[in-house]
Amino acid sequence: MPRVDLHVHSRFSDRPTNFFLKKMKAPESLTEPEVAYRLAKRRGMDFFTLTDPDTLEGCLQLSKYPDVFPSCETTVAFPEDDCKIKLLLFGLNEAQLGHVLNYRGNIFQVRDYLGAENIFHAVASPLEALSGRLGPDHVERLLLLFDHFETRSGMLHPRTNEYITALLDRLTPEFLFSLERKWKIPPASEKPWQKGYLGGSNDYCGQYIGLTWTDTASARSPAEMLETLRRRSGTPGGIHGSSLVAAHSMYRVAFQYYQKNLRGKNVREPDLISLLVSRVLQPGEPERLTWRQAASMASSVLRRMLRPRRGTSFIERRLLREFILAYNRIPPDERLGDIPRDDLVTYDERLYSLIDRVISEVTYKLLQAAHREFERGRIGNALSLGAAIIPLQSVLGPYLYSFNKLNADRPLLAALDAQFAPTLEAPSFEARAKKIAWFSDTVADVNGVSLTLHKMAAVAETLNADLTIICSVTKDKAPSAPRFLNFEPVGELPIPDYELQKLAVPPGLQFLRYLEEAGFTEYVISTPGPVGLIALLAAKMFHVPVRSIYHSDFPEHIRHITGDEGLYQSAWSFMRWFYGKADAVYSPSGFYRDQLIEHGFDPTRLFIFTRGTDLDFFNPKHRDESFYQAWGIRNRVVFVYTGRVSREKNLDTVLEAFLGDQELKDRAALVIIGDGPYASELKERYRHPSIAFPGFMKGKDLARSYASADVFVFPSTTDTYGNSVLEAQASGLPSLVSDEGGPKEIILPDQSGYVLAGHDVEAWRRAMRELTFDAELRARMGSAARARAAMRDWTTAFREFWNEDPVQVTPAIHPKSLIEK
Repeated sequence: MPRVDLHVHSRFSDRPTNFFLKKMKAPESLTEPEVAYRLAKRRGMDFFTLTDPDTLEGCLQLSKYPDVFPSCETTVAFPEDDCKIKLLLFGLNEAQLGHVLNYRGNIFQVRDYLGAENIFHAVASPLEALSGRLGPDHVERLLLLFDHFETRSGMLHPRTNEYITALLDRLTPEFLFSLERKWKIPPASEKPWQKGYLGGSNDYCGQYIGLTWTDTASARSPAEMLETLRRRSGTPGGIHGSSLVAAHSMYRVAFQYYQKNLRGKNVREPDLISLLVSRVLQPGEPERLTWRQAASMASSVLRRMLRPRRGTSFIERRLLREFILAYNRIPPDERLGDIPRDDLVTYDERLYSLIDRVISEVTYKLLQAAHREFERGRIGNALSLGAAIIPLQSVLGPYLYSFNKLNADRPLLAALDAQFAPTLEAPSFEARAKKIAWFSDTVADVNGVSLTLHKMAAVAETLNADLTIICSVTKDKAPSAPRFLNFEPVGELPIPDYELQKLAVPPGLQFLRYLEEAGFTEYVISTPGPVGLIALLAAKMFHVPVRSIYHSDFPEHIRHITGDEGLYQSAWSFMRWFYGKADAVYSPSGFYRDQLIEHGFDPTRLFIFTRGTDLDFFNPKHRDESFYQAWGIRNRVVFVYTGRVSREKNLDTVLEAFLGDQELKDRAALVIIGDGPYASELKERYRHPSIAFPGFMKGKDLARSYASADVFVFPSTTDTYGNSVLEAQASGLPSLVSDEGGPKEIILPDQSGYVLAGHDVEAWRRAMRELTFDAELRARMGSAARARAAMRDWTTAFREFWNEDPVQVTPAIHPKSLIEK
């Protein structure tokens, strides 16, 4: 069966269409026609053509070959709105091409001329949004205007190719007749619901030619082959495109352009760019060069990149060293030398992984070095190292551009679903079931975010809801529970002035590659850290609606930790930017919703996220009268705090209130359960037999610590919700909470606890005295607390959040709930 790649570019495609090549002033392709021809023949193509934009010159240079036929690509437009469409024109001559170019501002005139001249043609990449204007109405008219479509492009995502194929497969006479009545456009043939399918690589870098093709019926010449295609007998085959193919194509063209035009003529050794690309981007045998040669070449190119200077700079030496070390750490079987030269799918996947690993490790090492320099007071060195990360990350630009470009059609596919699904009944057009990815930088720390995620995951597992919680933590911290997916970071960095808390450096490209293919209908972001930032980027590139949760008052935490008002204001600026990118923002309490509005958040996109608790686990039945005896506490009214021990929790207020009253010290005890950066200082400052610091507790010990106490104290003024307050209420404890933050909304004031001025030591002392000396009040409030908590179990909280849909999304990606309320 004859085979032909019907979409190939050569150096006569001299007008770049993507951002990076335009910036380099490079052509779209630098492939010589003869080289393209030989590669196509080696890969089994029986016929050959080039489809350079608006020119037949490349084909004419190959006219000596009897299996070559003239073709080109051209861009035409709908006259009313200038929506651009690409057409492939086959078997035409120069005069005919000239007429087409005169008409190309009007797609209707072009179609009529091509039909009159009997020129075989097809719509190229029909769902590619060239000008951002392509919509369902344009597609409907294309179905009337043209009979042949490129349904497998080697530069488009499989999703796009498969969608147009499914759409054409399901066309019916009734549907096309309805379109003809709607648009008053005569169809291209008598049976416009029967379409011809073509395939082509759309290669412009000289690597993917012949890997995507069209099989045809028996033909002995190009003319016979085109005639069989005209009769709709073509069958597309070969590989689909991917973001990796698109990115590597850009890299390769840029390298070819660099080699041809930018390299100095008197270079005695290949420079670093030539070395890396010849060994990495060009399939085949790598050049065997020593690391001494590599070091010399790297030094040369980095000096040119960072402006000429005598000798090598501190940054140059650091970059070169880290690149060499990172590359050497890659196992030999994960490199590129053992891949067959035509297996570019495997090659691209492995290359992507290699680049991700090297760039991530070098980035981490630079950040680590910058942190060390900062801690030593060498601010200049720290800033220089930090600044070096920016050009390093720019290496990944073509990947990000390709992710964005190859997913730009998602809104169009959604709109097509909405417009065609009622008429063209097919499984592929049904709304997708809800599938949520939930992102967090913290999943193992002792905080409300981690607790919420684990509880939501457990409920999702029970209810079989399609939820995946995505994180990036070290292996020792990675959750083993179902529904968690961890991308191991390349390393962790401590936060200045908050050394116990660390930020991971995630493998960003791994994240994006996974998310592009996973098919999530919605993202939920819990933290504005590196993982949250990657999720936000992915949401914009992949057109996925996103809900963000304002779990923690980060600006206030920064103010408490640093005491710097400027950093506090900067933190709010970042929060407004980050959460402003989400489609909906959730606050754990009405108090913080009002705070967010005061700081410039859009109130129309603010919602309340109410959490739950485990009513069986946190329960008065777990009370153990001897529990606190291990810390010397017997026959006393026990006030307990559980949570992170840090400055922003305002624990000094309750400790001073307790120690300032002799009767409290005689009749009661104060227990601070938890750990954190402020624990050692508190233990040293507030030494007393009636005060205990048992440290961190979890599991059954935590449940017993609540139930075995008498009153819960939570003086924090920065908590957006306060899971521990709800756990205490479920355990039957009255609660004393601050009037600032979310915890005050968990209790019933004066019924299940008291709301007190956050920093009023005397008010806290009075409340503690009252509950110490009134056992009946404690019992009454404890019963009210348990009844209050019983309304908020985790299953209820999960269902409310899962089924709520505050995000306005297009019908094709509008989620179907898996769970009935």
